[in-house]
Amino acid sequence: MMGIGKDFKVSCVALAAFCLAGLFVPAHAQTKVVVDPGKRYQVFEGWGSSLCWWAVKAGAWSEANRSKLIGAIADPDTGLGYTIFRYNIGGGDQPGHNHLTKGDGAAAVPGYKTTEGGDFDWTADPYQRNIAFELAKRVKDPIFEAFSNSPPWWMTKSGCVSGGNNGADNLKEDYFDDFADYLSEVALHFKKEWGITFRTVEPFNEPSAGWWKANGDQEGCGFKSNQSKMIVELGKALVAKGLFPETSVSAADETNIGDALNQFNGYSSEALSYMFQVNTHSYSGGENRAKLFNAAFAKNKRVWQSETGPLHKSGDENIALWMAGVILADLRDMKASAWVDWQIGDPAENWRSLALNHSKQTFSPNARYYMHAAFSRYIRPGSRIIDSDNGNTLAALREDGALVLVVRNSGTSDVKYEFDLRGFDKIGASAKVVRFELPGSLKAQSDIAVSGKTLSMTAPAQTITTMVIDGAEGGVCKPDTIIPYVKVHDGGWNETTDVQVNKGDSLVIGPHPWEGGRWVWSGPNGFASTDREIRFKNLDGKSSGYYKAVHTNASGCEASVTIKVVVDDPENPFVEPDTTQEDSTTAIRNRNLASFEIGPNEPIQVFDMQGRFLGKSLKLAPGMYLVRQGFRLQQVRIK
Repeated sequence: MMGIGKDFKVSCVALAAFCLAGLFVPAHAQTKVVVDPGKRYQVFEGWGSSLCWWAVKAGAWSEANRSKLIGAIADPDTGLGYTIFRYNIGGGDQPGHNHLTKGDGAAAVPGYKTTEGGDFDWTADPYQRNIAFELAKRVKDPIFEAFSNSPPWWMTKSGCVSGGNNGADNLKEDYFDDFADYLSEVALHFKKEWGITFRTVEPFNEPSAGWWKANGDQEGCGFKSNQSKMIVELGKALVAKGLFPETSVSAADETNIGDALNQFNGYSSEALSYMFQVNTHSYSGGENRAKLFNAAFAKNKRVWQSETGPLHKSGDENIALWMAGVILADLRDMKASAWVDWQIGDPAENWRSLALNHSKQTFSPNARYYMHAAFSRYIRPGSRIIDSDNGNTLAALREDGALVLVVRNSGTSDVKYEFDLRGFDKIGASAKVVRFELPGSLKAQSDIAVSGKTLSMTAPAQTITTMVIDGAEGGVCKPDTIIPYVKVHDGGWNETTDVQVNKGDSLVIGPHPWEGGRWVWSGPNGFASTDREIRFKNLDGKSSGYYKAVHTNASGCEASVTIKVVVDDPENPFVEPDTTQEDSTTAIRNRNLASFEIGPNEPIQVFDMQGRFLGKSLKLAPGMYLVRQGFRLQQVRIK
């Protein structure tokens, strides 16, 4: 939760579920770690921070002093190498309200439209923008996301941007489209006038928490209900202004991963069609990390850990090592494609990586800074997280062919590890090593030899060790086994790939694995689905044919199954398809979008037949594709 810091005291007795929710990775007795390059998980997009509220203050520094600070954050060799930045679109509180005091007063983020009947004020919030502009210049391929903590005060029920009465939902019932217009208009102005394109816009912040109340010390808005409605309105506004799908919607930045899971599972198909990714904070609900990933992956949405910090920390473990445990759990269990800190310069010591002195315009790094650097300087954007079977480790393959291994030892004794690298066809002869140590440093160590595809090392107590091995090649992809279950009417499940039913019957095809992975179905008459189970009612002969499912597991490995369905219907008898002829899917000739049934100006998303996202244009090589527009999914042949 943003800005809680040292002012929020938590009883671990009262919050035992949170304290035991998987935020800590226990030490493992085993010292042998198998690194399996055949199990390749998420492509990692990068590390980052929100800009509120530190940027509201630091943006007023002199250009020279800002440049030094930006270097410490963005330089990939001497700084943190952060590439993801979340810009806070302020709501702007009602005149006369002076209670937004968090962040040394920076929590009073100005809004761009201070009254309902007034014009947009594009001079507002200059200092946060200063930081955003300079990051855009200094960072290679930055990713910007815009997020809102509250609508403008005049859209709220309470007339206050810190929340509603008793924490209730605070957006007026008839202002969903107005709020969507506000957010999309800011996004449009950033793109057209200031050269920053937000990849996503997030309309919520911890919307189900219930703690956003009027006259509080930071912006917040309850949004426990009607999230789908808000997502759809924002998506439509982005479309209307020509921003979608380059700018799409993310949701819902819940403080608890379980809340994020429950909300996501309840989103409408229309809402999902406007969403690019699922955002969650990882303050609590850690037992739901894998469940959230599975749910998002099945719908072809990536997961971002979009904000976190030591809200529910307990015990006396050093804060830097504790936060390293959060990083490991978020990347290993939730398979987060990005890891974003709350704010890099929080006033509270345990919440920050840099201590910022705004009056002197100086900064100094702390232990958390060097801990983050042990990850972020070496696991770079584009790296692929791969499997290592020990919870205190993380393995990643970089785009330059290097294998990165990170080992956390938060205990009081040294731990010896033996890394089994035999899954690689080739691997370098030695590892370059850097080590994070308390009270706060990151220093190069002696190289470690790789012998017989085995690396042996000792992780000293209270350290994080990062090892980089060049020349990593190979790995055999291991698809899941598909079990083809089918059920006629309400009967039992049968394992078969050949189904015969009568006209009017109902049928469920529900293959296993029943959890995890992504399913893409194709079938007769342009049938397509991304659900695992497909259901048919009142069947007739027009539904006869071959239904093929391609299952992609979290490692990116594919398996397929084809199920033949024949409906006994004399009026529409089944005829074996002529495989020598072009199938009946939509044909796109000369790659002309105007010939596509959905119309020339409607935004689309294009996937290959295995469900991998390819882009937002039909300028592709000849072949078969899946095209989604809104919540319609359709097979397309490009000639």
